[in-house]
Amino acid sequence: MKMIRRENGRIILTGKLVKELYLEGYGELSDDGLELDPIELASLVQRGTIKVPLRDALETLASDPNLFVKYVVYSDLRNRGKVVVNERNTPFLRLYPEGARIGEASARVLVLPLQEDDILRHGEIIRSLSTAGKLRKELFLAIVDDRLDVVYYEAKLFNPKRVKDEKSLPKAEGTLIHDRVIIWDEDVGGELYRRGFWGHPLGIRKPQINEKFKAKLQLNLMESIYLMRKGVLTVRKSNGGEINDEELLNLAMRIKGDIRSRLTVFSYWRDLGYVVKPAQKYGANFMLYEKGPGLEHAPYLCLISSYDDKIAPVDLIRVGRIATSVRKELIISVLKEDRIINYKISWTRI
Repeated sequence: MKMIRRENGRIILTGKLVKELYLEGYGELSDDGLELDPIELASLVQRGTIKVPLRDALETLASDPNLFVKYVVYSDLRNRGKVVVNERNTPFLRLYPEGARIGEASARVLVLPLQEDDILRHGEIIRSLSTAGKLRKELFLAIVDDRLDVVYYEAKLFNPKRVKDEKSLPKAEGTLIHDRVIIWDEDVGGELYRRGFWGHPLGIRKPQINEKFKAKLQLNLMESIYLMRKGVLTVRKSNGGEINDEELLNLAMRIKGDIRSRLTVFSYWRDLGYVVKPAQKYGANFMLYEKGPGLEHAPYLCLISSYDDKIAPVDLIRVGRIATSVRKELIISVLKEDRIINYKISWTRI
């Protein structure tokens, strides 16, 4: 093999292996031979196909940190025996089926390399998902840690459907006590719980849906505001004065911080028939049930963000690993103006 460096920076490979390397996904064929980009050059030097110092090859990546991260993922996939092509002038790599030859099969996956501490916006992930969708490909996030180990997550847009129709709920009245609304009528509280898993019965650790329990019902502030806006719940102060939903929202924001985004997403999932419960112990905002506690384990954890919010991939990894360990999928609900866009990520084996 012979390598030629042109004055314009082009790297050309000539020799009898050119066609075979091209079929393996290396370079672009030209009249001069096989034109390599810096990532492909470094990979072939590391593989021993091109005999130049590895330092020289890697130093061509030094000017662009994103290029080096892309090389790390490219190299990792090559070391795993995968057929992968560098998508030039884009952030993506194309991953082909096992044993594929270029020109004989299509890539099924776009891989987006990310360094775990790099900051990106949720909108960037959503745009990458949109690009993959238009090309009819899956999207994998390849997250590189400080040791240059790579972990892969599959990302998918998620358009949930209504899981059940809303049941009629009994009218209820409760008293605000700090950050809880207590419904004193045990019959009404029991019906609210049985018809939608609203709140939690006081003193009963794991209430059963078919159990006719006698207990006061506690509602958190988000549930209370939602039920007030549905015309189901009336809330009073301890002195008997009535509170409207805006007053309760202002109180909640003083106690819990700005909960408006959380309330919007909570209402979105509740309107679709999901049972929404807190999930702070898992590092997420909500657990989402399709049926309800006691009838199933929650299939989803939900994180809330906005389209322009910044996040480090390592933060997604932390919650993603917890979700995987407790056999749940992680959904990120992203607010964009008056819409909610959902995507899921889950660990995947390469």
